[in-house]
Amino acid sequence: MGPVAAQAPPSEVIRQGHVPADSLFKLLYVPIEVPAGTAEIRVQEDYNRQGGNVLNMGIYDPAGYRPGTTAGFRGWSGGAKTSFFINAQTASTGYVPGPIHSGTWHVLLYPSTIAPSGLDWKLTVTLVPGPTGAAFVAAPAAATVNNRAGWYHGDLHMHTLHSDGRRTPAELVDEADAQGLDFIVSTEHNTNSANLSWGRYARPDLLIINGEEVTTTAFGHWNALGLDATTLIDWRYAPQDSMIATHTAQVRALGGLAIINHPFFPDTINRFQFGVRHFDGIEVWNGRWDARNEQALRWWDALLRQGRPLLAVGASDTHTAASSPNQLGRPRTVVQTSSLSRTGIMQGLRARRAYVVADRQLTLTLTARATGPAANIGDTLVVAGGQRIKVAFQLRGASAGTIQLLGATGVLATSPVAPGGSTTVRWQLPVGLPRYLRVEVRNPKAICSS
Repeated sequence: MGPVAAQAPPSEVIRQGHVPADSLFKLLYVPIEVPAGTAEIRVQEDYNRQGGNVLNMGIYDPAGYRPGTTAGFRGWSGGAKTSFFINAQTASTGYVPGPIHSGTWHVLLYPSTIAPSGLDWKLTVTLVPGPTGAAFVAAPAAATVNNRAGWYHGDLHMHTLHSDGRRTPAELVDEADAQGLDFIVSTEHNTNSANLSWGRYARPDLLIINGEEVTTTAFGHWNALGLDATTLIDWRYAPQDSMIATHTAQVRALGGLAIINHPFFPDTINRFQFGVRHFDGIEVWNGRWDARNEQALRWWDALLRQGRPLLAVGASDTHTAASSPNQLGRPRTVVQTSSLSRTGIMQGLRARRAYVVADRQLTLTLTARATGPAANIGDTLVVAGGQRIKVAFQLRGASAGTIQLLGATGVLATSPVAPGGSTTVRWQLPVGLPRYLRVEVRNPKAICSS
């Protein structure tokens, strides 16, 4: 046996610089030359955190890094990590395993908070030589769980260690089962890394749908729901770039939906600034009910009055395990669909056959009728002049609260929730078209809406 060649030691590349205060939300790409024969890249980020500085981080390989292309995307961790690694078999959460191609890689630095004195940063990039080894094998979740029609409970917004969450995918799936959810949507910030592996954690009765929280930070967040496992939606643009329509169309081309997230986030950043006309729906209820949700509900209702019937959804935006302010499944969106499948759930949501409730105990039905067939949630009721509309609402799982029937002119009728957990209310409306009808059930602990 001949002599074994000694493996070259890792090499280290250091880059550093200063970001002035007037460079908030500006993209900074740091080029790193990666030689042939590199088996792993390790990146360590250091920066001064005085004054609340926050520096986000991601990386692109030589296939391309300019905004408008995601060909070279290899991961994003935002401000949740200060180090990561990538090799052919595995990578840090938020990052995509695969070959370490030679050429120019770019580490993306994105300051989302800068103190008046600016931000000093340093990158230490370690390049580890060696054989490539076996390739990573993706294991996306199955697109269909069953072909049974029904109403299915789901959570449309959540995070794991693949972005800024504090749970593994396996732990989140365990909690989804405990909360009685039929489906969940994976929505990590600006990365598809989790979508590549959900099949390793799937349960036979739980549908896992691929998605992404497209996080522009400076201009708001939105959820791309119903993606395939390999698609990444770019986030590197501003409203004035006129790019948002291209990216929401990319989602719809896959059969998915573009949903505005928490549009009235209570900070000076994250307020939603893109045109609502490009979106399919609004997250009117995010986590624990509060003033920002109240404002989002009013905005959605104002759009209804303008004749713009967007889908309303609720989701937990969970980051940590129960019990937390944003607990998985609280609130949840209940969807009527022909099957528990990605296609079925997206079709049900697109048809607005959905309602939002605080927890698993609450279910409801809402119908309206003139002289012909009844219209259910999401349907359009055709009413001739002079006809009265009869509305029936049934609520189960609530023992206290107030039911309101609302239309374009405001509150049309009010009824109390009957004690005992089941309430049926019937209303007959005066002659005249209300344009739309919706119901809210409120009590000091929860709200549900249809």
